[in-house]
Amino acid sequence: MNKINMDVNYRTMAGNARLVMLGESSHNPAIYKYEAIKALRQLKTAGFTHFAIEMLPRSMQEKIEFYQRTGKGFNVIQQYFNDNWAWGYLVPKAYGELVKAAREVGLKIIALDLTLDEMESIDKSCDYDNSLAGNCFNSHTIRNMVWAQNISNILNQTNQNRVVAFMHRWHAVRSTKYQEGLDTLVKMEGTLKLRFIDFIGGTACYSQRSCEGYSDEKGNLKKQYFSREGFPFQTAVKSYQVHLPENTSIVKGI
Repeated sequence: MNKINMDVNYRTMAGNARLVMLGESSHNPAIYKYEAIKALRQLKTAGFTHFAIEMLPRSMQEKIEFYQRTGKGFNVIQQYFNDNWAWGYLVPKAYGELVKAAREVGLKIIALDLTLDEMESIDKSCDYDNSLAGNCFNSHTIRNMVWAQNISNILNQTNQNRVVAFMHRWHAVRSTKYQEGLDTLVKMEGTLKLRFIDFIGGTACYSQRSCEGYSDEKGNLKKQYFSREGFPFQTAVKSYQVHLPENTSIVKGI
């Protein structure tokens, strides 16, 4: 891995990319969502126009647009997070704050995902063994294909459109040998200017008193906030990692 940079600058990492994928290494730490808010604020000033998010299904797009247009109806979005994304203490709230921040800075919010029923139906017709053998595509792969097409459609509308997309890291890049990531799929659609920024470190809390550090760093680096170029796994685009300090105050700095 490359040298660490204590000046975490998302505009610099984004460069001239038309798509910046923000990947969280785990859904559990709430702090990754708040770090994404910081990224959105910087990237909006760099000319990004859309915010695409894994954690909302396309079936909710009309409700999202109503909220974006009027400021009303956010409770429906928050309830979806509460019901489906309770990966840790304050995690659903943090996803909600991320959506609110996207609206506040003026990014158009795009729901990327399939519904849970759609995913279940796909996986019933394509089990793990068949997907591994290349006989069919499971829900993970289908989701990536749908997301890539949706993002590519936005980018193809006008050269002025630039997208920030938030998702788990194993959607942004290849999960297994048979599951391509968006880094490859979006490039296949014709968009070549991409960046991937992976969130690591931080703390996941499962209650007010039960927290777990998520940093793989050693010594003092566990407590440091920094970025560095590179990603320890295969990726088809220029990549960075942003390390969040381990801290039991998961909303520190907001």
